[in-house]
Amino acid sequence: MKILWCHEVSYLDKPVYEYQDFPERLAARGHEVEVIDFSEAGPVIAGSVPVSRTGEGMVLLTAIPHGNRPGVKYIEGRARFRRMLIERLRRGDIDAVFVYSVFINGTQAVRLSRKFGVPVVYRVLDAYHRLRPGSLTRAILRLGERFIYRRADRVLVTNEQMGTYVSQIAGTDVSARTAVVDHGVDSVHFAPRAPDRELMARYGIADRDTVALFLGTTYAFSGLVNLVRRMPIALQQCPSLKLVIVGGGEQDRELATLVDELGLAGRVVLTGMVPYQEVPRYLSLATLALNPFELNDITRDIIPIKILQYQAAALPVLSTPLPDLARKHRPGISGVEYSDSDDPDMFLSRMTELLSDAESLRNIGQRGLHFVNGNFSVERAVDCIEATFTQLQEHIVP
Repeated sequence: MKILWCHEVSYLDKPVYEYQDFPERLAARGHEVEVIDFSEAGPVIAGSVPVSRTGEGMVLLTAIPHGNRPGVKYIEGRARFRRMLIERLRRGDIDAVFVYSVFINGTQAVRLSRKFGVPVVYRVLDAYHRLRPGSLTRAILRLGERFIYRRADRVLVTNEQMGTYVSQIAGTDVSARTAVVDHGVDSVHFAPRAPDRELMARYGIADRDTVALFLGTTYAFSGLVNLVRRMPIALQQCPSLKLVIVGGGEQDRELATLVDELGLAGRVVLTGMVPYQEVPRYLSLATLALNPFELNDITRDIIPIKILQYQAAALPVLSTPLPDLARKHRPGISGVEYSDSDDPDMFLSRMTELLSDAESLRNIGQRGLHFVNGNFSVERAVDCIEATFTQLQEHIVP
């Protein structure tokens, strides 16, 4: 099967998650996968190159070219993508199109794929329009979502609550074309391992240290700034504590400034982005894994993939009580524990409470390992994607 995989973020620069994992696993199963991406980092020239971010399989990566002119590059990217897609659809050898985004390529992928009789699947990871600032921008993107949800041959959501959101935005019940496909985790890649001695030496971590670790993008809603501000209090209650933040994003500069101002060098470690293949090494450093997200319209209905990766590494997890996360990863059954609210002081209190009982933490971590291995296999998720393509090919009417 020849599959076109489309997004409006960089395939190479974005931290590895299902955007790269799913297509490369499909490629490993013998499918021919071309990824079309859009990078905002600078001017982009036309071209294609074989790549693999996970080591699982090789895809053909094709960039949407643009001149990186502020504002104009998005319009240019949208126009260039339209021409690229029509060229491929006219060849008649595309079996399915899989899309994540709205503005650059989402609405056009849905409209043109249906015009050419090619099945198109849209993947919903979050409330897309809420991620963008500005009421006008949000209104335009909300209309784009509405268009897509009403017309895509299949809409795949990460949880049931997101399915409700899709029908709400569509303005009509589209549940017959909506299916839940959970995030998946590679339990082999993220399998538990002994603390990495080289990384411990690099970051000044001793055997006696207690490491709380955050993995992922430092979004404005990450809760990390509030956590770092409270580290002096946490250190009074847990003197051996070190906070390791693995990843990067929009809060990097603010976090680095806070660490300097509060004299937390050596107590708060900012590693920056690390390669996907290296992530399990960093997870091996942790005593407790953290998800201190603020609770808002963006985070309310999501299940961050880091939650699966933490548990696959047998790490106990502390999260703020994101509603759908708490519903699918219940305390006492999964390896996730929750603070009573997203209040930073309550999160800190629960964190220090958990860190005071090493035996309980080990038990929580083992429970989480068994939970994700039994319920959130990445191969099961890819099975669902593959089956969706097959079903649509059999039933779509050109």
